[in-house]
Amino acid sequence: MATDDGLLIKPEPRKPWVVVAVAAGVLAVLAGGYVASGLSGKPKPAATATAASPAPVTANPDQLPAIIIAVLPLAADAGTTAAPAAGDASQHLVDALKGGSERGSAFNDGVSAQLAGALSQFDGVAVTSPESSFQQRDADAPPATIGKMLGATHLLRGTASREGETLRIDAALVSVADGSTVWFERYQRPYAELFKVQDEIAAAIGAALKARRLPAPQGVQDERPPGGSLQAYEALLAGDAALERADADGVAAAIAEYERAIAIDAGYAHAHARLALARIELATRFPAQAGDVRDAGEKARREAATALRLAPDSAAAHAANAAWLGSIALDQAGALAETERALALSPRDASLLHSLAIRQTAFGRLEDAAATLRRALQLNPLSATALYNLGGIYLGMNDYAEAEHVLGQALALRPDISVVRAFQAIAIFQQNRAPEAIAIAQQEPDPLWKAYALAMAYWANGDRVRSDAELQVLIRDNPKGAATQIAGLYAQRDDEAAMFKWLQVARDAGDPGIVEIRYMPFVSRYAEDPRFVALLRELDLVQDTARGSAPRPAATRTP
Repeated sequence: MATDDGLLIKPEPRKPWVVVAVAAGVLAVLAGGYVASGLSGKPKPAATATAASPAPVTANPDQLPAIIIAVLPLAADAGTTAAPAAGDASQHLVDALKGGSERGSAFNDGVSAQLAGALSQFDGVAVTSPESSFQQRDADAPPATIGKMLGATHLLRGTASREGETLRIDAALVSVADGSTVWFERYQRPYAELFKVQDEIAAAIGAALKARRLPAPQGVQDERPPGGSLQAYEALLAGDAALERADADGVAAAIAEYERAIAIDAGYAHAHARLALARIELATRFPAQAGDVRDAGEKARREAATALRLAPDSAAAHAANAAWLGSIALDQAGALAETERALALSPRDASLLHSLAIRQTAFGRLEDAAATLRRALQLNPLSATALYNLGGIYLGMNDYAEAEHVLGQALALRPDISVVRAFQAIAIFQQNRAPEAIAIAQQEPDPLWKAYALAMAYWANGDRVRSDAELQVLIRDNPKGAATQIAGLYAQRDDEAAMFKWLQVARDAGDPGIVEIRYMPFVSRYAEDPRFVALLRELDLVQDTARGSAPRPAATRTP
């Protein structure tokens, strides 16, 4: 039964403990559970919109096409140079890239990301996620080397600069196979024609590859403002850059920039969607800085509702809605349905595939989630977070050797990442290497997960005293935020009564880890227990609920 609060149609309030979860800290699906995914990028509110179904994609999204383009970040132009001679465009671009400065500018990276999004809307073309391709800023690296690392057949590389009101962009599409230039163009236009130039580049590359743009709505996804304001677009790019900092100050700065974009163009649906995501991240990852986290969650709902109203066929708007449903309302079935809707609009979006895998794990669909993440990694091969999540899924599937291997790949990419070593320790002691697991757990940077992993590894090694000491650390320091992990430790000890007691604590406290119990080590052994099944039903995490979830009512008024 839906209610109208005078702003939009929304679901009835869920369980009383849901509100507590927002204040509990980092939600599992965002930053610290057995499977986690950030909101910002590398790169993932209100009710589901009832827009018409998108036109079918012409290619099977499960199979990558023959053409895979990696859009490398446009470097700052080293200065005006002579036009390249025929057949010499590739070397010209390499020389320009070597001389570039400030390669990581928010503007150039934002323009590059927009080109990646535009090219992904062509039939028969896939595009590597910027999260991976933007790690390739070495102008000396041969195309073949970069292409192999990114799984790409073509590279789009170039330079861009703005001098006063003049825009310069040099861009070349290079074949990975032989290093030849498939297409090259130099643009020198008034800065006011930026959007026109972006469209021309995408169209020219499509023509060079003999690829046609997909039909609407897949072929019309756009992160640029509908009113054409460059100032609003620049504010959005600045917000995206701030969000990449992944700290509280960066999220706050991103919120301010997205608000500035909306102040310039109130109809900017993509900015509303990004603002919703940033507000969710602040409320769930940095509740102390968010102030009234309940109010922050409500603001996020309103922003996503606005995005859906303005652009009901926007993948970004549906992704924001999914984030609100899954992270604030803890409506995992609704979040799954909305993520699937977003993917129907943008079928080869690595971040959406990543989000889908997170939603699938909540319902115990581990085989599906692993397959989805492997698809995501084809398009985002250098994502430490995706590898970490895949390792967590293998751990839940009891494939300990594969979990250890994949988690090691994540650490090779990001040695500083939290939680991974804790999972590695579990995978290792499950292979009867408890002393090695203890050494790994001791290197875990996050105190909560370090205590959890050490308690398990010590217990596996027969050291009850040290295991108990680490368990008491969790009970003393995180009795609510780590309630699910505490339940897992008692499950390892076969203390069934204590395990269910702490699952009840987790449920009452709104511990976000509660949605992970289907695949948590040791806890998942009780999946057939009537008390366990009853808890799943209370959390709306029953398998048939996920598969049969119906769309929620659409937003009908401006928030």
